[in-house]
Amino acid sequence: MSARATRRTPTGDLPQGYRPLALLADGRRLETWDAWDEARGTRCVVKLLRADRRDDPRVRQAVLLEGHLATTLAHPHLVRGYDVLDDPPTVVLETLRGATLSALVEEEPLGLADVAELGCQLASVLGYLHRHDWLHLDLKPDNVVVDHGKAVLIDLSLAGRPGEGRPGAGTRGYLAPEQARGRGLSAATDVWGLGMTLVEALARTAPYGDEATWDSRRRWPLVHRRAPVAPAGLDAVPEEVRDLLAACLSLDPAERPLLAQVREALEPLRSPPAAVDDVVTPLPSRR
Repeated sequence: MSARATRRTPTGDLPQGYRPLALLADGRRLETWDAWDEARGTRCVVKLLRADRRDDPRVRQAVLLEGHLATTLAHPHLVRGYDVLDDPPTVVLETLRGATLSALVEEEPLGLADVAELGCQLASVLGYLHRHDWLHLDLKPDNVVVDHGKAVLIDLSLAGRPGEGRPGAGTRGYLAPEQARGRGLSAATDVWGLGMTLVEALARTAPYGDEATWDSRRRWPLVHRRAPVAPAGLDAVPEEVRDLLAACLSLDPAERPLLAQVREALEPLRSPPAAVDDVVTPLPSRR
């Protein structure tokens, strides 16, 4: 029987109090729904563990951990969680307006001042996670939503503690070498993701190709199966910024800058606020 014939149909059977409006994504672990929250009287995003994965304790634990983090951590640039439910494992999140960074970059690259603003905002929220001893471990343009000058980091499904992790956990093309090994995860791992994201925002292409991955069959140093190519579009970027981004993508985590150093380098490049009481400088937003 073909894969098309055996494809599972999402149920939309959300917990009581949440009415499904539209299916946003049907992944290997989760159904993600645009839904109506009856108690709050507002739209929300409901991430529901698929029925055929609910007997997998590792997957259940990952969903519940994401819900715990989203509902207990609070930062202006981190998606807010409304609720986390045990049976079935469900995470309820705020509905964000705007567009993903990947969608914005697909139309045109960001300017240097906008990328500096983006980098400072992301460095701020990553620093907040790190001070609570959590790593995001999946920073990429698809996981950043931008609306009227505010960048919000989403998707805590791969978040974990520093130290060891599941080898290869992450996104192809954005995976830090230590993630491929599953050892030595640290704040520097998220600095790698930040560097990848900022390069793509400037150059409209991922430094190692969207589908590139590490050859984990080889001993350290790992090598990319697809040779890294210097992305086009950075010629007009100041040399100190190119050097900063290159340092963020150092194969050795010890050679990557600290988040505070990244923010310090980008701060002078941000656009000045339009008014004294402005909180953020506008980034592009698709209306």
